[in-house]
Amino acid sequence: MEENAKRALVICVDLDDDVGSKTGLETPIVGRDNVLRAAEKLVLVDPEEADSNAMFASIRLSDELSQKGYLTQVGVIGGLSNGGLEASRKAMDEIMSVANSFNPSEVYVVTDGFGEEDIEPIIRARLPLTGVKRVVIKQSRSIEASYIIFGRYLKMLFSDPRFKRWFLGLGGLIIITVALLSYYGSSREINTAFWSIIGLAVLMRGFDLDRLVSAGLKHVFGGEIPPQILILKTLLLFTGVSLILFSLFSGVSTGFLPGETFIAQIGRFIAQTIDVLLFGIAITLLSGSIKYPLTASSIQDSLTILVNIVSLAPMLKTLGLAAATPSFELKILLYTSLLTLMLVFAANVMVLLTMRILQSLKILKISQGTKIA
Repeated sequence: MEENAKRALVICVDLDDDVGSKTGLETPIVGRDNVLRAAEKLVLVDPEEADSNAMFASIRLSDELSQKGYLTQVGVIGGLSNGGLEASRKAMDEIMSVANSFNPSEVYVVTDGFGEEDIEPIIRARLPLTGVKRVVIKQSRSIEASYIIFGRYLKMLFSDPRFKRWFLGLGGLIIITVALLSYYGSSREINTAFWSIIGLAVLMRGFDLDRLVSAGLKHVFGGEIPPQILILKTLLLFTGVSLILFSLFSGVSTGFLPGETFIAQIGRFIAQTIDVLLFGIAITLLSGSIKYPLTASSIQDSLTILVNIVSLAPMLKTLGLAAATPSFELKILLYTSLLTLMLVFAANVMVLLTMRILQSLKILKISQGTKIA
């Protein structure tokens, strides 16, 4: 009888893993008794959590199918608290694990009606999805209840990590921009900046550009870098590239003087741009030289790159002036070259002494090649 019965799998999907984060239970949670205990534990921890109602609804649906002669199994599937593609991938792996162990002929999905829509087509493509039940909690229509619900969701904007970075972060950026433009600019500029920021935020959220950029930076810099180091490297890279482009644009936009030779044009270009250009190159290389985990040697290498490149500026600037000015005295170039060599040597000695002093004073409690805690 049991072999001929239809096999129905009822899965309650919790993509943001409220069950795991609030109760400490690991998903998947399989079996009627286990799901019931998990639902009771969740509702005791957070009586306002909608996922507990979805879990009770999945148990009820499983019981109804059992009364109709189905052989049923019920389970709770969890994703990740920060959502996104990784949460969907984890939930799908758990769904397939439960399904492979039960081999259902029909699959029913129960959700709390928020955020799980994206995973339904994937389930439908891989399993015999028969129905989807969204559990929507009934609310009082009184004004008092409306204020309570409004306050609850308003609190989520300030406390839930999924919403506060957009609501508070974007709001703070708009307030700062409008305040600065109010002082320096006109109402037209304020209006343009306001809608540009809103449009950029909508575009980033709509196409998940923030996740794509974050994934791209982790691919470039390495996947195990902490957010603080990743932000620092990104800011250094952005600043360095911006300085390089600015210096090149500034040098090109000055144009050419009539009757000026090609060598003189190159020399004048170098003399005008080399300071900012070298600093931009140094900052860009510095962003790539910062390694994680930080070590004394990596810090010393980063400082060495920075001071060596910046120390070349006087000699290269003088070389550009010499090429641009036919009457330039070559002995000035010779003196500048010797001064640059002395400056490079002194800069490297200063970096070495600075690292040794910091280590001797135990400001850096590391030895060469040892990780920074």
